Amino acid sequence: MKKDIKIGFDFDKVFVDYPPLIPDSLIDYIYKKHNHNLIYRIPGTIEQKIRLFFHLPAFRQPISNNIKILKDFSSEKSAALYLISGRLGFLKKRTDEWIKRNDIKKYFKDVYFNFDNHQAHLFKNSIIKKLAITHFIDDDLDLIKFVAKQNPKVNFYWMRKAHKVHKNSKRYKEELAKNVTPVTNLKDVYSSIFKQ
Repeated sequence: MKKDIKIGFDFDKVFVDYPPLIPDSLIDYIYKKHNHNLIYRIPGTIEQKIRLFFHLPAFRQPISNNIKILKDFSSEKSAALYLISGRLGFLKKRTDEWIKRNDIKKYFKDVYFNFDNHQAHLFKNSIIKKLAITHFIDDDLDLIKFVAKQNPKVNFYWMRKAHKVHKNSKRYKEELAKNVTPVTNLKDVYSSIFKQ
């Protein structure tokens, strides 16, 4: 049996989807400072109101397949699960409501949200180190590349939609560290950790 497995999960694009009909690339562009892939913007008052609107339940549906497999992760007695999200403080109420509505907190040993508005990559890196995480799943490739370099013994999983993981895509061709694996769903991660 595997021992001391500590798995960290991002929140958005792992358990909760982006709004429908809005391209992921546009949302990523809005969230980060232009021409800098690792600086995350703190939105002003008007933009916060717009983003709060798009965090209403109708726009932020659960990713059902990933939540279903989360139950399998939680049944593995050798693993401790942690939710580690870069979500900013102005989204705290919407986030708490979503988690309560979808009843996922019970699967995690603890949850960590970036409600103090640190830079997401630095926040996640600090939690990964603090908890001695052994496996981490996130959809943000730039963030993954940063934390993978900082934590070479951790297994990272880059969660992308199937067409974005295709070997001919530009993002896939970017050199990934040996400890980064592209995946399209949590079932692939589960198999990688527990079914070897």
